[in-house]
Formats: sequence, structure tokens, C-alpha cells
Amino acid sequence: MNRLLKVFLALGVIGSFVFCAQSIFAFSHPPQPINLNQGSNPKVLHEFHGVKLGMRREAVKTAMGANPENSTGDSEDYKLTGDDTMTVRYENGEVKAIQLAFLDAKNAPAWKDVVGDAEVNELGNGAKTARQTVEKEKFWVSIYQNKEGTMVRITISRI
Repeated sequence: MNRLLKVFLALGVIGSFVFCAQSIFAFSHPPQPINLNQGSNPKVLHEFHGVKLGMRREAVKTAMGANPENSTGDSEDYKLTGDDTMTVRYENGEVKAIQLAFLDAKNAPAWKDVVGDAEVNELGNGAKTARQTVEKEKFWVSIYQNKEGTMVRITISRI
């Protein structure tokens, strides 16, 4: 297998684990909505490289300045720096979720820039996660870092 295929397979396995862990975490720790009426408007990650929720496929390609490395009916994978990737998931032709996988954690944005002042939780396996929901804009953003601190996964998704 070539290296890129191995990376995509590894990301798929990691992504599945992260989504399961986030689902379990979400049920045991429901996200607290941000009350934007009290002046509490923490800065959270709304977009990445100009890609935003609700964009159409062609607008994503324009923002990325390239065609995706891999494309299916409901997702596209873009290569970022090194082995880092961005997966854009579509629903009815519009961006529903943006998933970022930083295999080199130093390339990832800072936690505060992703989830603002959200509480960081340590999972039983030593990994860390945090999630912030912006009810007014109907989306959430989460961040996950493995126990070793070498890999970071970020998801921005519509509610």
C-alpha cells in the first residue's frame, strides 16, 4: 500500500474512534450552550482556510485553491501541511461538517482558538477533549488530543 492510502486508513480508524468517544462524552456530559445575551461570546473556530459550514462544493474548492485528494458523494479530503488533512462532509450539497486531523500536533490551532473557554476533560485513556456549542449559530466545535499529545482532531459541525 502506498503511504497516502495508509494515512487515509489510519485517519478513518482514528476518526471512527473519535466520533464514538465524542458521542459517549456528549451523552455523559451534555454541552452547555453559550448564552450570547450576557455578553459571553467566546471566540471559537467557525471556519478553516476559508471553508465554512453551509458552503457549496465549488466554493470549498475555490477556498482551498485545489481539487480534493479524495472525493465521494458526501465528502472530500484535502491535504494540508505534511500528513495533516481536512475532510469536508456534505449534506444536500452544502458543508455540514469540517474535520481536521493534525498528525503533527504543533500544526493545530491553540485550544482557546478552537473552543474558547470550554472546559477541557481528560478521558480514561489519558486523551483530552473539549466541546463548545454555539446555539445562536446552530453549530458546535470540538477538539480531541491523544494521550501522547502528538495528534489533534478538530470537528466543526452543524447541530
